[in-house]
Amino acid sequence: GLIAIGLEEGDALTWVRLAALGDSVLIGSKAGMTIHFRLNDDELRPLGRTARGVRSMNLREGDSLVSMDVLPIELADKIARSSDHETSEVSEIAEGPWVLVASASGLGKRVPVTQFRLQKRAGMGLRAIKFRRDGDELVGLRVLGQGEELLLVSEKGVIVRTSADKIPQQSRAATGVRLQRIDAGDRLSEMVLVPPEQEASASNDPDDQAADGAVETNNVSSPS
Repeated sequence: GLIAIGLEEGDALTWVRLAALGDSVLIGSKAGMTIHFRLNDDELRPLGRTARGVRSMNLREGDSLVSMDVLPIELADKIARSSDHETSEVSEIAEGPWVLVASASGLGKRVPVTQFRLQKRAGMGLRAIKFRRDGDELVGLRVLGQGEELLLVSEKGVIVRTSADKIPQQSRAATGVRLQRIDAGDRLSEMVLVPPEQEASASNDPDDQAADGAVETNNVSSPS
């Protein structure tokens, strides 16, 4: 293979995504912070494969990056035009897209994407979720629209499939609702969006239907 980035000792390459000039990137840390900036020459100019890159987010001690997603230029432009209202409640139901946020304890929410305003690279970022318990942490974020399905996967291999539309909309400051009930000693480790074409093919494939029978479906609920 080819070198994609020069790494410092103890660092690792975690994600590789295609993006176009003018798109934006939303990055989340395990402490629940997010940074959102444009992919342009002012914020993130192109570099060679062997370069180490530049700092995307200023992390507090003990924090690390856990997730990222790329937003197309049309959506980034929409966010740039919108006003960011720092409120504790979502005053009206948004039509999407949303940022789906999930924590290791199985809590999550949908936040209107317009609440993640564009920022300068290398800042401290904005809080994406307020944790209810000490020791909880962000495990993933995804930008999604209406009608999408997702898989929630725990470290012990428990998989829950649910509709993202069932997850309530909340503000960035909210704690979320229970997406998956986590047993003692387990934690949510990954959430994956199911592509629409994969859903269509699965519905017509008897083998996939049999496999789906082993996957738990879930109705989200308020955290207890």
